[in-house]
Amino acid sequence: MMPVVEKADGESHIFRKVYYNHLKDFLFADLFEGYRHGHYLWQCGICDDYFFMTTAHKQLYCSTVNPKYGVPCSYVAKHPEVIDRKPKQQKKTDSPHYLLWQRRYDLIRKNKSLGRYDDAVSAKAKEYIDSCFELAQVDFEYAFTQYEKDMDMTNVYRKAMEMLNV
Repeated sequence: MMPVVEKADGESHIFRKVYYNHLKDFLFADLFEGYRHGHYLWQCGICDDYFFMTTAHKQLYCSTVNPKYGVPCSYVAKHPEVIDRKPKQQKKTDSPHYLLWQRRYDLIRKNKSLGRYDDAVSAKAKEYIDSCFELAQVDFEYAFTQYEKDMDMTNVYRKAMEMLNV
């Protein structure tokens, strides 16, 4: 590896140029680079494909859409009638989207206890984040494009107020 300084738009950026003799060397370097950044290689229990977990939780199933069923493997695992066997149940806490849900839930409780929002608004906010979390477990596109935007606290309380006014 050798560092390279490139100038773009008047700013200097440092990049690494890496040369490989074999494809195998590139694959190993890429694998260990993923490990270095906190990603873990795991095998899905439904489709048997390998995927990188982005959290240290024991995520049992991948979040990619299973071509056979058309939904994410984590959703297929919740419905044993689809695959004609009872897969090992993944806990709610093992979902990669759970950490954001937990932070929002704790913040809603804190705001309620500090008196920033009343009981009705807090209950609707909890209901809204629960529905977003459940949708993220089922809908692959929503989870990767819209979930974090919907879980923004200003958006959560705005939706809660809208739900109360309807």
